[in-house]
Amino acid sequence: MIPDASDLLVSRFGAAIVLNVYQVDQNEFEVKDETMKYVVDLEKRHCTCNVFDIDKIPCIHAIAAARYIKRDENRYVDTSQLTETWAKAYAESIHPCGELSTSTYPANIDELSCLPPATKKRSGRPPTKRKRSVGEFGVPGSKYQSHKCSRCGIGGHNKITCKRPIG
Repeated sequence: MIPDASDLLVSRFGAAIVLNVYQVDQNEFEVKDETMKYVVDLEKRHCTCNVFDIDKIPCIHAIAAARYIKRDENRYVDTSQLTETWAKAYAESIHPCGELSTSTYPANIDELSCLPPATKKRSGRPPTKRKRSVGEFGVPGSKYQSHKCSRCGIGGHNKITCKRPIG
């Protein structure tokens, strides 16, 4: 695998250890964390979190399901992410414009210029924190998990907006 894919699997493996896995049938699993439930189909390489579908690398839920049935999670990495595939793709020289000796250029090429697009400076102070991608939210053990109400323990609100009776 390419280094990025293997590094990603290692980081996801640590988060996958704490998930609860329930086998629905031979290839389908229900994976639960503290607040959410996900359905993973290892044969179709699909998870309801959609990270597995987009990255083509197993998400934490797929890793937990593969570990549950004692299968190697590396076998679920798409072939497009493997080093052999990239090596075959770039094995030969690539000439995007054909042969350089037969190329023709306009006579006034030195006079032509390509300026960058006009942009408008944004108002306000620039952000100091980067925007996190969808896959980084809600990972168990991460700093940026969804919050729960400290009074009733249910997610989606805090103790100030809690509607449950005190008791």
